[in-house]
Amino acid sequence: MIRLPESDSVRINPYAVAIMMPILALLASLLFAPYLVRTTLLFFIIAVLISGWYGGVKHGLLSGLISGIFLDYFFLGTGFSFGVAVTDIPVIGLFALIVLIISIMEESRLRTERALRQSRDQLQVVLQSITDGVTAQSPNGELLFANESAARFAGFNSSTEMIATPISKIRSNYKIFDDDNKPLAFEKHPISRVFKEAKTSEMNFKWYSVPNDSTHWMNFKASPVFDQNGHVEMSINIMKDITEDKEAEVKLRNAHTRLQTMLASINNGVIATDAEGRVELINPMAEKLTGWKQEEALGKPFEDIVSIISEHKGKLIFNPIPTVLKDAVPVDVSTPSLLINKDKTEVPIGYNVAPIKDQFGAIVGAVMVFRDISDRQKAEKERNQLTMLLAAQQKRLENILANIPGIVWESILVPGSDTQRLEFVNSYAEKMLGYPRENWLTIPNFGQKITYPDDIETSQKEAREIYERGDLSASIQFRMIAKNGRIVPVEAHYSILTDENGQIIGTCGLIMDISQRKADEMALQQSTLDLTRSNEQLEQFAYVASHDLQEPLRMITSYLQLLERRYKSQLDQDATDFIAYAVDGATRMKALINDLLAYSRVKTGEQNFAQFDSTKALEQAITNLQMQIKETAAEITYGSLPGIVGNEAQFVQLFQNLLSNSIKFHGENPPKVKVSAELNGNVWKFSIQDNGIGIEPQYVDRIFIIFQRLHTKDRYPGTGIGLAICKKVVEHHGGRIWAESTPGTGTTFWFTVPSTNWRK
Repeated sequence: MIRLPESDSVRINPYAVAIMMPILALLASLLFAPYLVRTTLLFFIIAVLISGWYGGVKHGLLSGLISGIFLDYFFLGTGFSFGVAVTDIPVIGLFALIVLIISIMEESRLRTERALRQSRDQLQVVLQSITDGVTAQSPNGELLFANESAARFAGFNSSTEMIATPISKIRSNYKIFDDDNKPLAFEKHPISRVFKEAKTSEMNFKWYSVPNDSTHWMNFKASPVFDQNGHVEMSINIMKDITEDKEAEVKLRNAHTRLQTMLASINNGVIATDAEGRVELINPMAEKLTGWKQEEALGKPFEDIVSIISEHKGKLIFNPIPTVLKDAVPVDVSTPSLLINKDKTEVPIGYNVAPIKDQFGAIVGAVMVFRDISDRQKAEKERNQLTMLLAAQQKRLENILANIPGIVWESILVPGSDTQRLEFVNSYAEKMLGYPRENWLTIPNFGQKITYPDDIETSQKEAREIYERGDLSASIQFRMIAKNGRIVPVEAHYSILTDENGQIIGTCGLIMDISQRKADEMALQQSTLDLTRSNEQLEQFAYVASHDLQEPLRMITSYLQLLERRYKSQLDQDATDFIAYAVDGATRMKALINDLLAYSRVKTGEQNFAQFDSTKALEQAITNLQMQIKETAAEITYGSLPGIVGNEAQFVQLFQNLLSNSIKFHGENPPKVKVSAELNGNVWKFSIQDNGIGIEPQYVDRIFIIFQRLHTKDRYPGTGIGLAICKKVVEHHGGRIWAESTPGTGTTFWFTVPSTNWRK
């Protein structure tokens, strides 16, 4: 039991009062004895009464004992001596009885008073500790009691402060509003109604605390307390903050509204029942399919509303609700069933039923969701027809694809990976490479497994680069290994398949055998090489003719002229004419040789300048030197080369002569040539670096002069004109050419081309 501490006020010891009161009674009796007759006993009775009232039965008896001694000594008997006369015994007995009665009565009163005080204190502690606000108010508006929660709601720091504040000031500390957010008149307040109607009044309203500037939902309940006459003595008021409950109620109401909206908008019928199978909810679509309105169906047994002829139950009428309520197991019927509606019309449906459980897992009802599948059945029939038509068209397509001279395929990207699964391959795949179609369709990455090992990385890199460029269709060349071991060069034309969002979902394409094309290309390449070689020989012949034949012609002409001058007087006219004819023929032959030389140099004229990619020119030169590259096992590497404006054919000749020179003059190791270019100011600076035998410093400048040779023809064949042609081409394009070399290590040829020639 809760006990409160005693009051802080000074309290006299009850035993001191029990001793002091008889002394005061003695003094009063001695003082007033001459004036009052037979009043001595009265003073001592009053002393006992006060002692008993103040301390209880023990203290009253103690006061009575002391009072008896004083009476015996001072007033009874002979006076001022101890001893009791027979005549005084009734007086002593009466006094003792009075003392006992008074002590018992005061002890009972004190116990009752302490119990009431303790109950009051306990009640006050309880009221102060609860979170609900509690106040007591008199009819005239006086606040009799308020706990701390009530003070906090009203914006006061403590209940003591609130009780000391006039009721008008308290009411100014808060405002109350109804559900429509309108101010609530005090006449409608529960307290006002209690005093008017003398009965309990309760309501919910918004409570706005002005000092706290906060709004809460309150449940306010006022109850009357009646006096002995049946009048309302006070109103006991209990205020409870229900903000959380109100917010939860709003959320629940909103959730219910959303549920109703959702159920009204979905295309499925929904019927919910209670634990006995009676309809509790039916949405608009269910009303439409069953023919029952909600107000008609609510409370009726489910089987009175819905009858189902279920295919999986042997076309018998089946009610799934009792089964679900009993077994607590959902029923999901995928096979079509028939719903017999209110008008006895059959509607094909698909449905599922599930139990509804409460928070403790107990079955409180069931819900059935069903849908009209009439359109679906119609669509399924049409789909079957389309499937048959598609199968026929697919058969025709397969017959067509089987006669295409190439492997036609389609692959689908496996979700969540970079792997593709082959979905289709035509029958020509077996004819072309010898492998059955099943191998292509069942063996993962089969196409990669039969790709020539040296081409796997190159082909994948090329395909990846095409994809990164954003091309949706392209072609690549590589080699594949047929079942009989034959190496088959192929060209794959493929397209990337995407969905409606542009995401890649697979590829399709055609793989063609290009063996004959490759053979034709090799034959054409060989013919080109032979023609190039023949042209070079013709050019060499022209240069040799222009160089070697000029000297004998000059000698013939000189001797004939000398013969004519020295023996002119001895020669007749015929001899003179013959000499003239010979000199004229030699002169004409010289002119003919010069004309032949001019003809061979026609290609160096300023003509056919156009924009081109020097990388392609280099690649063409490498192609032209394939025989020499293969014979010497040469390795040629190059980086990114720029685009320029000029004569592409001359640049092919330029690269070809420089590469041929680097390959020809190699040491013991296979030749390695590196081609690169960099922008240096306003010119492109090209370099061709090799690991050849090198050039002695004194001969570096002579190598670009026509017919200048550093080695004998029997060791390094040639005419000595190749580097001269390079110099001519570079200078013709506005640049210059030079070489840097270290004997035994290698040579680097440099040439420049103005970058301003490039027109973007």
